[in-house]
Amino acid sequence: MPVALLDPALHVVILGYLGAGALLAGLVLGGFSTLLSFWAGARENAVFVQIGRRAFYAAASMTFLAAVLLEVALLSHDFSLAYVAEHTDLSTPTALVAAGFYGGQEGSLLYWTLILGLLGSASLLASAALGGRITAYATGILAAILTFFLFVLAVVASPFDLLSVTPPDGLGLNPVLRDGGMLIHPPVVLAGFAAFAIPFSFACAALLAGRVDAAWIAHTRRFALVAWGLQTCGLLLGMWWAYHVLGWGGYWGWDPVENVALMPWLATTAYLHSSQVQARRGRLRAWNFGLVILAFLLVVFGTFIVRSGVVPSVHTFAISAIGPWFLGFLGVCIAFSGVLLAARAGSLGAPTSRPSAAVSREGAFVLQNVLLVGVIAVVFWGTLLPLVSGMFGLERVVGAPYYERAAAPLLAALLALLAVGPLLPWRRAGRPSLRALRWPVAGAAVTLVVLGAAGVRSVPALLAFPLAGAAAATVLTEYGRALRRDPGSIVRSRRRYGAYLAHLGLVVVAVGVAASHLGQQEKDVTLAPGQQVTVAGYVLTYTGSERRDDGDHTSFVAGMRFGDQTLEPSRATYVGLGGQALTHVAISTTPLADVYVVLAGTGEDGSATFRVFVNPLVTWIWAGGAVIVLGVVLGNLGERSVDAELARRRVPVTLTA
Repeated sequence: MPVALLDPALHVVILGYLGAGALLAGLVLGGFSTLLSFWAGARENAVFVQIGRRAFYAAASMTFLAAVLLEVALLSHDFSLAYVAEHTDLSTPTALVAAGFYGGQEGSLLYWTLILGLLGSASLLASAALGGRITAYATGILAAILTFFLFVLAVVASPFDLLSVTPPDGLGLNPVLRDGGMLIHPPVVLAGFAAFAIPFSFACAALLAGRVDAAWIAHTRRFALVAWGLQTCGLLLGMWWAYHVLGWGGYWGWDPVENVALMPWLATTAYLHSSQVQARRGRLRAWNFGLVILAFLLVVFGTFIVRSGVVPSVHTFAISAIGPWFLGFLGVCIAFSGVLLAARAGSLGAPTSRPSAAVSREGAFVLQNVLLVGVIAVVFWGTLLPLVSGMFGLERVVGAPYYERAAAPLLAALLALLAVGPLLPWRRAGRPSLRALRWPVAGAAVTLVVLGAAGVRSVPALLAFPLAGAAAATVLTEYGRALRRDPGSIVRSRRRYGAYLAHLGLVVVAVGVAASHLGQQEKDVTLAPGQQVTVAGYVLTYTGSERRDDGDHTSFVAGMRFGDQTLEPSRATYVGLGGQALTHVAISTTPLADVYVVLAGTGEDGSATFRVFVNPLVTWIWAGGAVIVLGVVLGNLGERSVDAELARRRVPVTLTA
């Protein structure tokens, strides 16, 4: 019998008590898996390794059951659950009701735990080649993380808390979340956050087991790519959503929650490049362990920021009891991983004392890593400073100018390195290799000439675009060489050429970001029907406004004629949600520019106030992001054998645990 047709009292028992029971069962199984797996790893007991792993699978299964029950409660409008009543109502479209699963504090935490359980199970199923000890320790660490999340869900902030009186309707979803972006951005970025736990667990397991060779790299790299790819998509989707919904004309405001999503991505970007040095040359061992650990610590730090509400942000949840628990969890993770790194520090040096040449592929990767860590430091300090100053009774606001001054030079250097690094050989660069740099230099020169002919005089533009031109020339040079010598090498070495494609996508993103930031024009204007406004050569005519009743909200819609199009920016008021208002932006998109219109207000006489933006090359950001993801996917399909071969090239280094 469908759950929605059951007696209401029995309905509560099934969805409330059974959901809470599933979380509690998962908590017990996760704790058992943690203890048994660590014990099995220390004793190298193969039987208990298997039992510990199966206990983890069982804990993940209980999490999956709890997730299914919460989704059923949402779709059946079971307002006896506080979470359902607080985040949905009867007027919410079904798709957004389902998305309410991760729309609130407790539900999003359950979604995160679900992804952690699923990806953790997949990583353990694929870990047989690493040996029993690493698998056991990785199971124990993953189970410990899962157990912490289940404890928070079962004890501190449960999505299955029952109301003493069942209301006839819920409070409804926040108006900002009543958008199609709700269906794609939160689940992707939360899945990315959860995925960072996989590389962390296997890195720490390798340290515990005394295995510091490249074997853990081969296994971890695949899941690091999953985390990196999900976070890439999550960041881009978040930018797109902010651009289309918030109505401020931009897509990235250096908001604290944006920052904490960016920092793990930067750390993993550095790891994915430096891991090649360890796999090929046996170097940067300590650096790779540190980067993987740093990425996860930044995820936990970001979770504390988001879920404690200690830093003001449009993205954070309200202040709750969850924050202190995540702060304590962060402290435990820092202490655990710090002690491990310190204990193994003596064995993490390069196998040979001969240093690599500064001008080489290894040198380029090291410099790239230093620059990326520098950007992380800049973003971290800008995010933390308001919190630190607030502890001393001061109010310190860190805005976009700080990040632009501090991070822009580092990002420009990274773009330059993107043009030079791929052309350098391993070990040492000779004159033939350096002669190859003529192509990026030519690309930069041609771009500079084009900019000059177009009348561009902005110093930042004259720096950013030639660097992008140089980086694009490098990618095209590498593809041209392959097509001239052996076109089949692109398929055989698809990881390499997939990475080049991702580089090209990053260049396209950089061009879009630079152009939209440096070339944006805006105008605030109040118009009567029939009047026009011109911004950056684009002419818009105001045709009038009207009121529309759209079910759960009322909208004032203004008409703006733009060429043969009619743009309809509007302001929606949700009476059932306390009169909350939301701006609906109207955007006309072309490959060259977006015309972005925001309705700021309407007058009694039929006039309307608008803010009009012209944002050049914004679509290049979304297109470049798609190219990045395509390059990563195409470059890593069927590349498992390459990972295994790279792992075999290094002589395993086993320590006495």
